[in-house]
Amino acid sequence: MAYIGHNSSSASPKGLIYLFLVVGLATMVYGLLIQNWLFFGAAVLLPTGAMIIYLALKKPIWSYTLFAIVTCYFSAIYRYANISNLSVILDIILGISFLSLAVNVINKRDSYPWSNTANALTITYTVWLTYCFLILFSPEIVIHDLITNRSIYLSLPLTYLLSAIFMCTPKRLKITLFLLGIFIITAAFKAYWQKKKGFDSVETAWLLSGGMSTHILRSGIRYFSFYSDAGNFGSSMGMFTITFGIISFVLKSKMARIFCLGVAILAAIGMMMSGTRGALIVPFGGMALYVLLSKSSKTVLSCSLLGILVFCFFYYTDIGEGNIFIRRMRTAFRPDKDASFSVRLENQKRFAYYLKDKPFGVGIGGKIIDTKELMESDEEFIPTDSYYVGIWVEGGIVGLCLYITLQAIVLLRCCYLLMFRIKNDQLRRILVALLCGVFGIWLNGYVGRGMGFQPSSLIIAIFLSFILNGVYMDKRLKKDEIIV
Repeated sequence: MAYIGHNSSSASPKGLIYLFLVVGLATMVYGLLIQNWLFFGAAVLLPTGAMIIYLALKKPIWSYTLFAIVTCYFSAIYRYANISNLSVILDIILGISFLSLAVNVINKRDSYPWSNTANALTITYTVWLTYCFLILFSPEIVIHDLITNRSIYLSLPLTYLLSAIFMCTPKRLKITLFLLGIFIITAAFKAYWQKKKGFDSVETAWLLSGGMSTHILRSGIRYFSFYSDAGNFGSSMGMFTITFGIISFVLKSKMARIFCLGVAILAAIGMMMSGTRGALIVPFGGMALYVLLSKSSKTVLSCSLLGILVFCFFYYTDIGEGNIFIRRMRTAFRPDKDASFSVRLENQKRFAYYLKDKPFGVGIGGKIIDTKELMESDEEFIPTDSYYVGIWVEGGIVGLCLYITLQAIVLLRCCYLLMFRIKNDQLRRILVALLCGVFGIWLNGYVGRGMGFQPSSLIIAIFLSFILNGVYMDKRLKKDEIIV
């Protein structure tokens, strides 16, 4: 380490950090003395921000981790900060991640598995991105819509590439599951706090601004925790329920099993508290895929029996009807008696009528306007209420068919790797759990939009990257080696 003392360029970043710390500390003391709390807060952020940027530039994985953590809690950050266009922070952190990666490559500090970037997810998304660019210049699209939906052609492809590079070792798989577990625990307890203590002033203001119509219902209150809305919260918790539920039976460490089982239970409770009926398809769909990939008659029998029992509980009985969460979830098994389901079907008929002459849709970010006959001056957008319906509207029937085909390719590739290429049993079963979670939330896309919102879209990218890098990780493990 002696060379550092003789290389001013190497030492300068540390020296700059120390300078920021000293200046920040002095500024904080001054802020306290004059009792200017805004000044004090800015002083706190100065050295903290400088330290974060330094560490992020030094290690790309740290900046990516920072991006993931901020993404998970971003909806809450945005709600409490109440600053327009705050999402640019995520773009900046993502940019820092790439800058850090470039600096490391130039300085040859670390080696990266660049070949992992050419996987089924990145290739299929390149195809989808090409299609999006082809329909980008629809006459019905506006610049604001393009900026709002910039994640399609900016954030998502960068996220997929970074995930493919970084999510590639058993150690990072273990750390990722632990960090996700912590996030799920905080999210579930936040929803519980909302139920017990009520919504705070900021959350109440958000509800009054329009969220009340979808979250304060006759059937009960729908809790949303840190998420953008209850639908996003419920589908995400459903994904974590099946993922961590399966993993809890795979791990060898007793403490790790208890941790994952506890996380799965809390996620299931959070899913119920969200009041999102469509979220039930996530664990059910994930369980169905798990049965297909298990290669075990015992698993097929036990999972099938469990699924039948749950279905009978909700469809044929009125047990627990006094509980508002069970009562609302039960309506998911009786869609013919659900008014909102009928409205969705009616809206889809209207979409079909409008799009019959638009095979390529109305363009990225475009919407369909419903003009009321009785109030000609009153126009409103017809809500899609579904991720796939949204793709149908924006990309047309051609885009929808293409998107589902590309999803199927990714799914089949993952299934092939899990069934035939990965030899380490524990690794294979953990990755199966990740795929079950992804498959479940993909199915949920027909009735909800959670898979297209953060942090779910990031989690999907991370899970798929681990699976597609499964063979790479498998080579680093002995056949019978235990990860956790």
